[in-house]
Amino acid sequence: MPLSELLSPVSQLSHQDKLRLIHFLLLAVAKEEGCSLEANRNSDSESVLLNRLASTEAVVWSPQSDVAAVQALSDLLVVAQGTAHA
Repeated sequence: MPLSELLSPVSQLSHQDKLRLIHFLLLAVAKEEGCSLEANRNSDSESVLLNRLASTEAVVWSPQSDVAAVQALSDLLVVAQGTAHA
């Protein structure tokens, strides 16, 4: 079927159906190119990963609590300002 015959019916699709068509075409072209863009349907492993992430504590480091780091950043700022004015 030529593209010109498809354009009119496609333009009449709802916004949601146009998005579904784009998704379908993207997957079809990727498959023709030898790529797989299909989402991994293994929801069990996804749930396990999300549960692990939810139970993980994050440690956030800040240079404000490290005197040497504060001094190093301050020295870099002085050098950068000196280079900008040179």
